[in-house]
Amino acid sequence: MRDFLRFLDSYKYLITFLIFQLFCFSLILRESVFQRTIVLSSINSVTGAAFEQRDKLYSYFSLRDANDILKEENILLMDNRPISYQKVDKEYAIIDDTLYAKRYTFQYAEVLNSTKTEIDNYVTLNKGSLHGVERNMGVLSGMRLMGRVEKVTEHYSLVVPIIHRNFKVSARLPMTGHFGVLSWKGGDYRYAFLNEIPKEAKVKVGMPVVTRGAGSLFPPGIEIGTISEVELEEGSDFYTLTIALGVDMARLNTVLLVKDRMSSEIDSLDQFITQ
Repeated sequence: MRDFLRFLDSYKYLITFLIFQLFCFSLILRESVFQRTIVLSSINSVTGAAFEQRDKLYSYFSLRDANDILKEENILLMDNRPISYQKVDKEYAIIDDTLYAKRYTFQYAEVLNSTKTEIDNYVTLNKGSLHGVERNMGVLSGMRLMGRVEKVTEHYSLVVPIIHRNFKVSARLPMTGHFGVLSWKGGDYRYAFLNEIPKEAKVKVGMPVVTRGAGSLFPPGIEIGTISEVELEEGSDFYTLTIALGVDMARLNTVLLVKDRMSSEIDSLDQFITQ
């Protein structure tokens, strides 16, 4: 208490001056409409700017929640897109039945780690068997082909990306209808190669390349990239096409896992063929 009184005694003139200033200021505001308007406008500008910054800060910290909501909405939209379904029967339909059956389901996962400069690149995701992830599920990034799930633990999964020497996928040229096998030979992570396209095909730089839909990894029509170079070796009947990949392996954050509900049926046929 003694220190507080000593403080008041030391600054009594300053405190008295501030009190008189506030009193005079209140008189000005009460008696002058013009001055009151100016001061209130200034206060509103300052408080408005403060609230705006507060809202921006709140919005920034709520981005994760908003992003999660958008992901859930995107999953619902994906579930209703044509690529999620396949036609049941082309010849007839039963009343009250549907011509289409749900084949593909989707879920999001976050990328924990990835490489792009090795010959055997990999991507690690934060979802595993507890989240319904299974081996050989397809993986998309920005609705573009990225890879397939190779190994799964309870909480994590390892993806073999399109830039892996053992990754191959059946790809199609939608503008010509021809298809071949797409693979990566190492080197630049931005390009892969499409083989087995016959020289009779009218191919040119800039044409799109999409998934054929063979097997049980990806729905047909998923974007892979575009033709950036056309090569036909002398005496060969097939083109070697350099494909500029649509997926950006240097900026992987969130990916989409694709589950084929008929994969076990297709795999059983594949095993029968290889026997």
